[in-house]
Amino acid sequence: MSSPHVARIQMEPLHRRQLYAIRRRAWPREGCALLLGNYNENGLIAKVVRVVETANIAKSVASFEIDPEHQYCILTAAANEGLEQVGIYHSHPAPPEPSGSDLVFMEYNPCVWVIDGRRGLRFRMKAYQLWQGFLISVDIDIVPE
Repeated sequence: MSSPHVARIQMEPLHRRQLYAIRRRAWPREGCALLLGNYNENGLIAKVVRVVETANIAKSVASFEIDPEHQYCILTAAANEGLEQVGIYHSHPAPPEPSGSDLVFMEYNPCVWVIDGRRGLRFRMKAYQLWQGFLISVDIDIVPE
């Protein structure tokens, strides 16, 4: 799978609410989802069209794993609708920064990674992409529905 270098990921307020709900349901374990959508013509913007919650088969507070067969089924159905995986979402009980294992898996899934993490008592979402060996911060834009 090859993704373009993305500067921003756009989602609607509904998508952000869905991601927050995934985090709340999974807490204290890590919750996860696939972000489906499209890239603009130059690939700099990934637009989320649909959030698909996935089970964390690792059932862990420190990591997540999406069943590869389930991911394949989701991506096959998405492709039939003209959508692709533009991002992966997961929650952290820690700050919203990629862990060491996240960085390893980002090499195999070079799309945008949206991490919903906790600093103190507050949660914050941040996005990243591992591009040509460099971890790049990606802006998250909440656009009107």
